[in-house]
Amino acid sequence: MEEIINKVDLSGIVTLDLINYKPLKNEYIAFDLVPYLFKGYLLKEKVFRVDMIQIDWSRFTAKEVILYCSNDAIVPYWAYVFITSLLKPYTERISYADLQDHEEKIWMERIKRIDYKVFNDKKVVLKASTIIPPQLYVCASGYLMDHVQSLMWGEAGSPIMIYKKKKKLIKLQQ
Repeated sequence: MEEIINKVDLSGIVTLDLINYKPLKNEYIAFDLVPYLFKGYLLKEKVFRVDMIQIDWSRFTAKEVILYCSNDAIVPYWAYVFITSLLKPYTERISYADLQDHEEKIWMERIKRIDYKVFNDKKVVLKASTIIPPQLYVCASGYLMDHVQSLMWGEAGSPIMIYKKKKKLIKLQQ
């Protein structure tokens, strides 16, 4: 019987799957200000400050926290700064986003923090997925192009070539 050879392994192609950087639901907590507003729309400073101080912020330890307001109430910016000051001892990752894009924002931040140097001079394929928003692919490919020998799209077994680094010719001095 003939040995099966995995040509993908031999090709030296490295796959980057951005789905691996998607935040899991238990990794972040969304904090909505609406329950702490008078009738859901008005911030009464003294009441708000007391309510915020009484919250057990330790439940946010080691979580990424997204601050948002789920309705169209006008919330003064200092309120978000105040909440951030209370959260800071428990978590490093605090951001503001509306509920629709909070997960994507965390996902984008994680993609920006990838150590792209590990892809130096490698053949890299960005794994295709309809679950991943296009802006995340744009972000990752921008970083990758500074490092890779070639950038492809799709699957390692049948990728579409996107970019190849031009070879630098060394001019010999005579």
